[in-house]
Amino acid sequence: MGSKYFYQVKRAQRKMKDNDKNKRLPGALEAFMPILVLIILMVLKTISDISSRPFGTGTFLGIIDFIGTPIVALLIGVFLALLTYLDIQKDKKVYSFDGLFGDALKSAGQIALIVGAGGAFGSVLRASALKDILLGYLSGANIGILAPFIIGAVFRSAIGSGTVAMVTAATMLSPLLDALGFASPMGRLVAMIACAAGGFMVFHGNDDFFWVITSASDMEPSVAYRTLPLASIIQSFTALIMAYLMRLILL
Repeated sequence: MGSKYFYQVKRAQRKMKDNDKNKRLPGALEAFMPILVLIILMVLKTISDISSRPFGTGTFLGIIDFIGTPIVALLIGVFLALLTYLDIQKDKKVYSFDGLFGDALKSAGQIALIVGAGGAFGSVLRASALKDILLGYLSGANIGILAPFIIGAVFRSAIGSGTVAMVTAATMLSPLLDALGFASPMGRLVAMIACAAGGFMVFHGNDDFFWVITSASDMEPSVAYRTLPLASIIQSFTALIMAYLMRLILL
């Protein structure tokens, strides 16, 4: 598909030209430091929440709880990345709209708005009667492993969020597993895998990650609609075939 649906990555090409002008690039430590620091901070926050309290209950615990919060850790990572940028490239316009901050706002701001709109649309669909309608149609059908697959696919295509779709579909499947022939523990495992396989389909415009990809990669929406849904369908059916083979072996 990559050779058939060609698109130009204008922003990436522009950055490559900028890198040619600025010969000095950050070292490995400077490049990875912003990411590593925020990961370490969030891991420390997770450890501090353990019931045994390995960091005690004093001031140090309060500091870890604060700087390990995802938002604070991300801000620290941004600050470290900015320091690295200023050290490597002496850009006087870094704080202007045409500089580093301006470019970041143009990219991240657009993605944030699209993600919010996609989440709102998904919430409207989750509040609808789609769950009850689908449950009524499939409860009397004898279609085996296709039932959890269809439920996962319908909710993914309608809601957009793969995680929400799979969780919602799994909740619906729970009372139907015995009737569908998945009463055993292995049967429930196969049913959930089939449900997750359906949760890959179809990846399109109501999924916020669809717009994250198009915005971050400068891909035209028309090209994305011809490639990303097709790739998700192939992925979904491949996972369904694997789930069917597992059913033949385990059940």
